[in-house]
Amino acid sequence: MFDSHCHLQDKRIYGCLDGIINSARRAGVGRMLCCGSDAADWADVARAGAAYEEVLCAYGVHPWYVNDVNDDWIPLLERYLAEDKTAAVGEIGLDHAVGPRNDAVQADIFCRQLEIARRYRRPVSIHCRKAWGGLLPILRDMGGLPHGGAIHSYSGPPDLVRELEKLGCCISFSGSILIPGNKRALNALKEVSPDRLLVETDSPDILPAGAAGPHNEPANLLMVIGKISEILGEPPEKIARLTYDNACRVFCG
Repeated sequence: MFDSHCHLQDKRIYGCLDGIINSARRAGVGRMLCCGSDAADWADVARAGAAYEEVLCAYGVHPWYVNDVNDDWIPLLERYLAEDKTAAVGEIGLDHAVGPRNDAVQADIFCRQLEIARRYRRPVSIHCRKAWGGLLPILRDMGGLPHGGAIHSYSGPPDLVRELEKLGCCISFSGSILIPGNKRALNALKEVSPDRLLVETDSPDILPAGAAGPHNEPANLLMVIGKISEILGEPPEKIARLTYDNACRVFCG
Protein backbone atom coordinates (compact mmCIF):
# COMPACT_ATOMS: atom_id res chain seq x y z
CA MET A 1 0.00 0.00 0.00
CA PHE A 2 1.06 3.59 -0.62
CA ASP A 3 0.02 6.36 1.78
CA SER A 4 0.03 9.22 -0.70
CA HIS A 5 -0.22 12.01 1.89
CA CYS A 6 0.90 12.11 5.51
CA HIS A 7 2.78 14.40 7.90
CA LEU A 8 5.30 12.28 9.75
CA GLN A 9 7.17 15.44 10.71
CA ASP A 10 4.22 16.66 12.79
CA LYS A 11 5.36 17.26 16.37
CA ARG A 12 2.50 15.13 17.71
CA ILE A 13 4.03 11.97 16.23
CA TYR A 14 7.58 12.81 15.15
CA GLY A 15 9.08 11.48 18.36
CA CYS A 16 7.40 8.09 17.84
CA LEU A 17 8.39 7.43 14.23
CA ASP A 18 10.16 4.12 14.83
CA GLY A 19 6.97 2.62 16.21
CA ILE A 20 4.77 4.27 13.60
CA ILE A 21 6.91 3.07 10.69
CA ASN A 22 7.09 -0.45 12.13
CA SER A 23 3.29 -0.51 12.49
CA ALA A 24 2.97 0.66 8.88
CA ARG A 25 5.30 -2.10 7.71
CA ARG A 26 3.29 -4.73 9.56
CA ALA A 27 0.10 -3.39 7.99
CA GLY A 28 1.63 -3.64 4.52
CA VAL A 29 2.26 0.05 3.85
CA GLY A 30 5.33 0.06 1.64
CA ARG A 31 5.49 3.74 0.69
CA MET A 32 4.55 7.02 2.36
CA LEU A 33 4.69 10.56 0.97
CA CYS A 34 5.60 12.88 3.86
CA CYS A 35 4.37 16.39 3.02
CA GLY A 36 5.81 19.55 4.50
CA SER A 37 3.64 22.42 5.71
CA ASP A 38 6.07 25.33 5.89
CA ALA A 39 9.79 26.03 5.86
CA ALA A 40 10.02 25.40 9.61
CA ASP A 41 9.27 21.68 9.23
CA TRP A 42 11.09 20.87 5.97
CA ALA A 43 14.23 19.76 7.82
CA ASP A 44 12.22 17.17 9.77
CA VAL A 45 10.60 15.98 6.53
CA ALA A 46 14.09 15.48 5.09
CA ARG A 47 15.25 13.63 8.21
CA ALA A 48 12.27 11.27 8.03
CA GLY A 49 13.04 10.57 4.39
CA ALA A 50 16.68 9.87 5.16
CA ALA A 51 15.89 7.59 8.10
CA TYR A 52 13.26 5.34 6.52
CA GLU A 53 13.48 3.92 3.02
CA GLU A 54 9.67 3.80 2.72
CA VAL A 55 9.36 7.59 3.13
CA LEU A 56 9.34 9.93 0.15
CA CYS A 57 9.50 13.68 0.75
CA ALA A 58 7.46 16.66 -0.39
CA TYR A 59 8.22 20.27 0.47
CA GLY A 60 5.77 23.13 0.31
CA VAL A 61 3.96 25.98 2.04
CA HIS A 62 0.45 25.00 3.15
CA PRO A 63 -2.20 27.72 2.66
CA TRP A 64 -2.65 27.97 6.43
CA TYR A 65 0.92 29.26 6.77
CA VAL A 66 1.31 31.64 3.84
CA ASN A 67 1.38 34.66 6.16
CA ASP A 68 4.43 33.21 7.93
CA VAL A 69 6.79 33.04 4.94
CA ASN A 70 9.85 35.25 4.69
CA ASP A 71 12.07 36.25 1.79
CA ASP A 72 14.11 33.05 2.05
CA TRP A 73 11.38 30.51 1.41
CA ILE A 74 11.75 30.25 -2.38
CA PRO A 75 15.53 29.66 -2.47
CA LEU A 76 15.18 27.26 0.46
CA LEU A 77 12.45 25.28 -1.31
CA GLU A 78 14.53 25.15 -4.46
CA ARG A 79 17.52 23.93 -2.46
CA TYR A 80 15.54 21.02 -1.04
CA LEU A 81 14.25 20.10 -4.49
CA ALA A 82 17.73 20.33 -6.00
CA GLU A 83 19.18 18.11 -3.27
CA ASP A 84 16.39 15.51 -3.47
CA LYS A 85 15.65 14.63 -7.09
CA THR A 86 12.68 12.49 -6.02
CA ALA A 87 10.96 15.12 -3.87
CA ALA A 88 7.49 16.42 -4.73
CA VAL A 89 6.10 19.91 -4.04
CA GLY A 90 3.49 19.92 -1.32
CA GLU A 91 1.43 20.49 0.63
CA ILE A 92 0.31 23.53 -1.34
CA GLY A 93 -3.05 24.95 -2.32
CA LEU A 94 -6.01 27.09 -1.29
CA ASP A 95 -8.24 27.15 1.78
CA HIS A 96 -11.11 29.61 1.87
CA ALA A 97 -12.51 28.21 5.12
CA VAL A 98 -9.81 29.81 7.27
CA GLY A 99 -10.09 33.24 8.80
CA PRO A 100 -9.22 35.98 8.48
CA ARG A 101 -9.44 35.51 4.70
CA ASN A 102 -6.19 35.99 2.80
CA ASP A 103 -7.24 34.64 -0.59
CA ALA A 104 -4.91 36.82 -2.67
CA VAL A 105 -1.85 35.84 -0.63
CA GLN A 106 -2.78 32.16 -0.82
CA ALA A 107 -3.22 32.35 -4.60
CA ASP A 108 0.12 34.11 -5.04
CA ILE A 109 2.06 31.55 -2.94
CA PHE A 110 0.23 28.68 -4.61
CA CYS A 111 1.04 29.93 -8.12
CA ARG A 112 4.69 30.47 -7.23
CA GLN A 113 4.95 26.89 -6.00
CA LEU A 114 3.21 25.51 -9.08
CA GLU A 115 5.74 27.37 -11.19
CA ILE A 116 8.63 25.94 -9.16
CA ALA A 117 7.17 22.43 -9.54
CA ARG A 118 6.92 22.95 -13.28
CA ARG A 119 10.49 24.21 -13.51
CA TYR A 120 11.87 21.31 -11.48
CA ARG A 121 9.54 18.84 -13.25
CA ARG A 122 7.98 17.60 -9.99
CA PRO A 123 4.52 16.35 -9.02
CA VAL A 124 2.50 18.30 -6.47
CA SER A 125 0.20 17.52 -3.55
CA ILE A 126 -2.68 20.00 -3.41
CA HIS A 127 -4.93 21.04 -0.54
CA CYS A 128 -8.26 22.60 -1.50
CA ARG A 129 -11.06 23.41 0.90
CA LYS A 130 -14.06 25.49 -0.13
CA ALA A 131 -11.90 27.08 -2.83
CA TRP A 132 -12.75 25.11 -5.96
CA GLY A 133 -13.83 28.29 -7.75
CA GLY A 134 -10.31 29.64 -7.18
CA LEU A 135 -8.38 26.44 -7.81
CA LEU A 136 -9.76 25.52 -11.22
CA PRO A 137 -8.98 28.85 -12.95
CA ILE A 138 -5.43 28.78 -11.60
CA LEU A 139 -4.84 25.23 -12.82
CA ARG A 140 -6.36 26.08 -16.22
CA ASP A 141 -4.32 29.27 -16.59
CA MET A 142 -1.11 27.44 -15.71
CA GLY A 143 -1.75 24.58 -18.10
CA GLY A 144 -2.65 22.01 -15.46
CA LEU A 145 -0.07 19.77 -13.80
CA PRO A 146 2.39 18.73 -16.53
CA HIS A 147 4.28 16.47 -14.11
CA GLY A 148 1.26 15.14 -12.26
CA GLY A 149 0.05 15.38 -8.73
CA ALA A 150 -2.92 14.82 -6.46
CA ILE A 151 -5.79 16.63 -4.86
CA HIS A 152 -5.38 15.25 -1.36
CA SER A 153 -8.27 14.18 0.88
CA TYR A 154 -10.77 15.11 -1.81
CA SER A 155 -13.82 16.98 -0.54
CA GLY A 156 -15.03 18.63 -3.73
CA PRO A 157 -18.17 18.05 -5.78
CA PRO A 158 -18.38 14.81 -7.76
CA ASP A 159 -18.90 16.71 -11.00
CA LEU A 160 -15.45 18.34 -10.76
CA VAL A 161 -13.55 15.04 -10.70
CA ARG A 162 -13.26 14.53 -14.44
CA GLU A 163 -12.24 18.14 -15.08
CA LEU A 164 -9.50 17.87 -12.45
CA GLU A 165 -8.33 14.65 -14.05
CA LYS A 166 -8.05 16.39 -17.42
CA LEU A 167 -5.81 18.98 -15.75
CA GLY A 168 -3.42 16.24 -14.63
CA CYS A 169 -4.71 15.57 -11.13
CA CYS A 170 -5.11 12.28 -9.34
CA ILE A 171 -7.81 12.20 -6.68
CA SER A 172 -6.87 10.97 -3.21
CA PHE A 173 -9.23 9.85 -0.46
CA SER A 174 -8.55 9.73 3.28
CA GLY A 175 -10.31 8.46 6.37
CA SER A 176 -12.96 11.14 5.84
CA ILE A 177 -14.80 8.63 3.63
CA LEU A 178 -15.50 6.63 6.80
CA ILE A 179 -17.45 9.52 8.32
CA PRO A 180 -21.10 8.41 8.48
CA GLY A 181 -23.25 10.34 6.02
CA ASN A 182 -20.35 11.70 3.94
CA LYS A 183 -22.29 11.17 0.71
CA ARG A 184 -20.38 13.76 -1.32
CA ALA A 185 -17.07 11.95 -0.89
CA LEU A 186 -18.70 8.60 -1.65
CA ASN A 187 -20.29 9.95 -4.84
CA ALA A 188 -17.03 11.63 -5.86
CA LEU A 189 -15.15 8.36 -5.39
CA LYS A 190 -17.43 6.69 -7.92
CA GLU A 191 -16.49 9.31 -10.53
CA VAL A 192 -12.72 8.77 -10.30
CA SER A 193 -11.01 6.97 -13.17
CA PRO A 194 -9.24 3.82 -11.96
CA ASP A 195 -5.82 5.11 -13.05
CA ARG A 196 -6.36 8.34 -11.09
CA LEU A 197 -7.35 6.92 -7.71
CA LEU A 198 -5.07 7.37 -4.69
CA VAL A 199 -5.43 6.70 -0.95
CA GLU A 200 -3.95 8.42 2.08
CA THR A 201 -4.21 8.87 5.82
CA ASP A 202 -3.24 12.55 6.24
CA SER A 203 -1.64 11.38 9.50
CA PRO A 204 -1.72 12.50 12.24
CA ASP A 205 -5.08 14.08 11.30
CA ILE A 206 -8.38 12.59 10.05
CA LEU A 207 -8.36 9.62 12.41
CA PRO A 208 -10.78 7.11 10.79
CA ALA A 209 -13.95 6.34 12.71
CA GLY A 210 -13.28 3.27 14.82
CA ALA A 211 -9.47 3.56 14.77
CA ALA A 212 -7.46 3.69 17.97
CA GLY A 213 -6.11 7.16 18.69
CA PRO A 214 -5.25 9.63 19.78
CA HIS A 215 -3.54 10.32 16.44
CA ASN A 216 -3.89 8.87 12.99
CA GLU A 217 -0.99 6.94 11.42
CA PRO A 218 -0.18 5.26 8.08
CA ALA A 219 -1.13 1.78 9.33
CA ASN A 220 -4.75 2.96 9.27
CA LEU A 221 -4.57 3.07 5.47
CA LEU A 222 -6.05 -0.44 5.66
CA MET A 223 -9.32 1.07 6.87
CA VAL A 224 -9.46 3.58 4.01
CA ILE A 225 -8.83 0.86 1.45
CA GLY A 226 -11.43 -1.35 3.10
CA LYS A 227 -14.08 1.36 2.78
CA ILE A 228 -13.18 2.08 -0.85
CA SER A 229 -13.35 -1.64 -1.55
CA GLU A 230 -16.83 -1.76 -0.05
CA ILE A 231 -18.06 1.27 -2.02
CA LEU A 232 -16.65 0.18 -5.37
CA GLY A 233 -17.43 -3.49 -4.94
CA GLU A 234 -13.85 -4.56 -5.58
CA PRO A 235 -11.55 -6.77 -3.48
CA PRO A 236 -9.34 -4.79 -1.09
CA GLU A 237 -6.26 -6.43 -2.58
CA LYS A 238 -7.18 -5.00 -5.97
CA ILE A 239 -7.68 -1.48 -4.56
CA ALA A 240 -4.38 -1.72 -2.66
CA ARG A 241 -2.45 -2.75 -5.78
CA LEU A 242 -4.20 -0.23 -8.04
CA THR A 243 -3.59 2.72 -5.73
CA TYR A 244 -0.01 1.64 -5.04
CA ASP A 245 0.77 1.50 -8.75
CA ASN A 246 -0.95 4.84 -9.38
CA ALA A 247 0.96 6.57 -6.58
CA CYS A 248 4.27 5.10 -7.72
CA ARG A 249 3.62 6.39 -11.22
CA VAL A 250 2.96 9.90 -9.91
CA PHE A 251 5.42 10.26 -7.04
CA CYS A 252 8.22 7.84 -7.86
CA GLY A 253 8.96 9.27 -11.30
